[in-house]
Amino acid sequence: MGKVVLVGDKYTVNLFKMMGAEGTIVEDPLALPQIINEVKKRQDVDLVLITKDIYNPVRESVDSIILNQKKPLITIIPSPFSEAEALDVKRMIMAALGFG
Repeated sequence: MGKVVLVGDKYTVNLFKMMGAEGTIVEDPLALPQIINEVKKRQDVDLVLITKDIYNPVRESVDSIILNQKKPLITIIPSPFSEAEALDVKRMIMAALGFG
């Protein structure tokens, strides 16, 4: 089973490290594309989690990397510093049933 690597703020990275994941603390979001490219080269990593507050400022430059990546799987997660968005559960159910 491959490793999980979290890329994000100090608080979230340290929390995930306590659960056994690896982590990279990012102070400057502009460094994110380079960090992702370095992690992609590792054969032992299956999942890369990026905190939303680090991802949002460089979304345009990172989306092309994420969309064209098969392994490791790269996904965005919320952090304590990102704004929460309300879920429209009714819309999600309707879309799942083919009505949205």
